[in-house]
Amino acid sequence: MSARAGGVTRNVLLIEPDGLVRGTVASVCRDMHIARVRQAISIASAEEWLKAGTPHGMLISLAEGESALAFLARLREGAYRCDANMPVAAMARAGDGALVARLKELDVRRLLLQPFKLRDVIHTLEQLWPVRELLTA
Repeated sequence: MSARAGGVTRNVLLIEPDGLVRGTVASVCRDMHIARVRQAISIASAEEWLKAGTPHGMLISLAEGESALAFLARLREGAYRCDANMPVAAMARAGDGALVARLKELDVRRLLLQPFKLRDVIHTLEQLWPVRELLTA
């Protein structure tokens, strides 16, 4: 199901330092009507945007390590204008049991291990919201 349900389009904040990945994900999401993607190159730029912006979901690279996890903790604590419980998916180069446990604590719905295929990212974004949310939005 696409992000368009009853005319509603989901807005996703994509935090990814790699410009090629950011641009590709954003353009495919736009072309396939999955979501409108707001791109941020770093946690700092994402936090700046979140002072005014209110995304419906987030796809975050864990390239910044502890800074990314601390950012997710602040998000879940309600430090930003957006919904503290919005769906989040994460991308990482590697993941061990400790990272997976931490992401579960932070209510991250999905973890994509890089390198990944673009279809994996698209599928992840499409699955962020339960069908009932899309039908009632």
